[in-house]
Amino acid sequence: MSLYKKRRGREIGDAINIITIFIGVIVVGVILTLLVRFQRGLLGIVLGGLAVALVIYWILEIRKTMKTEFKVREIEAREWSPDIIENKDEIVVVGKVPGPRDKIKVLLEENFLEVKGGLGFRKVVKLPSKIVSFNTSYNNGVLEVRLKK
Repeated sequence: MSLYKKRRGREIGDAINIITIFIGVIVVGVILTLLVRFQRGLLGIVLGGLAVALVIYWILEIRKTMKTEFKVREIEAREWSPDIIENKDEIVVVGKVPGPRDKIKVLLEENFLEVKGGLGFRKVVKLPSKIVSFNTSYNNGVLEVRLKK
């Protein structure tokens, strides 16, 4: 299901890029046509160049804005539900965390475990009991934290 959502989001982003470029080309064409019709000579060429540069700038800005909106929504929509396994002498927390190994950080404060990852990922898990020490391992996007009671 998540693969379908990612593919669909990518298709929407591609469609927005194509529409933005198409509208930009139409605007540039209209501006150049009007400038050639009303301003002949060097002034028309200079104004046409400025108009084209301005339209290209705004196309790039719109594309950047749309990309960041999709990324923020994707990160906000992502829920993290780790598996918490409690034994008599340890607690094991296992869950998927995005990002490379060097971006993964695990912090322990009293009864709270904070997990930070790539793409702005940050989650806090309340632990059922006091913890003495912990070990972490990260393989293929799955974080495993072993907490000693």
